[in-house]
Amino acid sequence: MKNLMLTLLFLIPFIIKSQTIVEFDRMETSSTLYLSAGWWTPAATASWYNNTFVSSNLSAAIYGLGTGTSGNEQDWYSLPNKTGLDINKQYQLKFRLSSRTFTSSTAGTRGVDVADIVDVQVSRNGGAFITELRITGNDNATWTYGSTGVINHTANGTFTNSAAPTGDVYQSPAGIVNTNLTNGLSTVYLTFPYGTSQLAIDLFCRVNSAGEEWWIDDIELWDITPIALPVELISFEGFSIGEGNLLIWKTASEYNSDYYIIESSVDGENYVPLDKLAAAGNSWQVLEYNFLDSDYTSNTTYYRLVQYDFDGVNKTYGPIAIDNRVKKKKVVKIITITGQEVTNLVSGEFYLEVYEDGTVKKIIF
Repeated sequence: MKNLMLTLLFLIPFIIKSQTIVEFDRMETSSTLYLSAGWWTPAATASWYNNTFVSSNLSAAIYGLGTGTSGNEQDWYSLPNKTGLDINKQYQLKFRLSSRTFTSSTAGTRGVDVADIVDVQVSRNGGAFITELRITGNDNATWTYGSTGVINHTANGTFTNSAAPTGDVYQSPAGIVNTNLTNGLSTVYLTFPYGTSQLAIDLFCRVNSAGEEWWIDDIELWDITPIALPVELISFEGFSIGEGNLLIWKTASEYNSDYYIIESSVDGENYVPLDKLAAAGNSWQVLEYNFLDSDYTSNTTYYRLVQYDFDGVNKTYGPIAIDNRVKKKKVVKIITITGQEVTNLVSGEFYLEVYEDGTVKKIIF
């Protein structure tokens, strides 16, 4: 019965992230609130420098001068309290981190060690500051902003002083003499739970020896709230059958989906509506829809499917085309390889289809 079928497959994830920057401090430029971000004390060795950066042309940095026992080379890079956040949304802190040796590239103590730390301290919803995660050096480690190490951590309001993932401490890979690590921890993500209405964030940085440096750039607060897509379409198919052109589409899930409009065209450019079908509204199971076009007039007909949300937003799928000029030959009988006619076929066996024009085709059932 089927003359021609065209299928569109849509592998669309049902959940996406909104990915909107709420506040940012790129050192040389900042959002209005984060213009007042900066070193808290400030320590004598903490400032902004242009030796290295992600966005041109500054980074915040703190460097060490001590002998391994100094407690003075530490400071907080403080971000002002962000209020008015939506408790129904999810937020994420992102910043870039580097360990360099610009101030003392030959010192025997150069590169960060386990005692050199960056603590991400957070006051959530007006509460006390809590260290949500700690980053440490390791055996004189150095790395650039271009290294590949990534930290993905979720804030939980407590600090466990042990290695992640069971704890909240992320230790750098061990350093290599006179070589920057390629997998240094250069990108840090900290995700906050729903229910967050305000956030104040401090990056507490500590170094205590010559040639030990923490560099920070591109601090950003993001809205990453998952968004449900209206329709997760599995397929949109068209068949030519005896009664007309049959359209079938399947959805894996639907959210806030109001109705579908089926459109047709004889040239693939100018479309007219054929019919309107109600959608499921909300569904998290596979659903199948169909529509029969009995009034097509051209040899080839193009079809589009337009899905509308309850709020009027729409998305178009297709086009697909059905060519009614292609005729399928009629099967008059099916026989075995030895010529015996059969009606009950066995899976995996070979058979011959005999058509009304006398031609034969070998098939496997």
